[in-house]
Amino acid sequence: MKPAQRLSILLALLLTCPVLAQDGVRDVALKARDGLTLVGTWVQVSADSPTVILLHQLYSNRQGWSPIIETLTANGYNVLAVDLRGYGQTRGRINWPKALLDVADWAAWVRGQGVRDAISMLGSSMGSVLAIVACGADPACKTAIAISPGWEYYGIGVRVPLTEQFGERRVLVIYAERDRYPRQGVPRMVEAAPNVVTTLSYLGNAHGIDMIRQTSDTSLPAILDWLAAHGQ
Repeated sequence: MKPAQRLSILLALLLTCPVLAQDGVRDVALKARDGLTLVGTWVQVSADSPTVILLHQLYSNRQGWSPIIETLTANGYNVLAVDLRGYGQTRGRINWPKALLDVADWAAWVRGQGVRDAISMLGSSMGSVLAIVACGADPACKTAIAISPGWEYYGIGVRVPLTEQFGERRVLVIYAERDRYPRQGVPRMVEAAPNVVTTLSYLGNAHGIDMIRQTSDTSLPAILDWLAAHGQ
């Protein structure tokens, strides 16, 4: 059996297994600044390990990250996957400016767990824009990985963090070349911040986690390589 076939079978099995059933995984809750209870899943591999915060796409929740959580933890990363406000167990109303504050509060929560202060943010679609903006605003955030981002989603834009906040830090953008909003937005990101943005593109129009599933034999290793170089 070819390695790509084995990986595809592994991912299919992971998609049928809830994250909460894995050993070492626990649900966590955090009170937002407006009183809303935010809910996430925390997997601590080691106090000495770097951490990746996962921000899901629209019409999804933290469970959608199951295969990526498995990959990250198997490679030595602590992981926090959160339900954004309006989704999953966090509930409440969707509010993207408040969601950015929530992400900052989650990063502070991670730093309170006694783990090494090496946090990266990985987001899909709407979550990718949150990852870029929240990481840019946090000088201690190591890097952002944006899957299928746009130049602006729901009033949250990436220009300021990319051009004014990242400095020497880097952002990895992964997208499909015929996916409408990334196709329009990613060239603007590269033009605005060529020294910050690195792109990895694929054929087709798959979006977000669907694209990662379809390209897992190359996209997951690329994410791990990026974190090894920029997320430590």
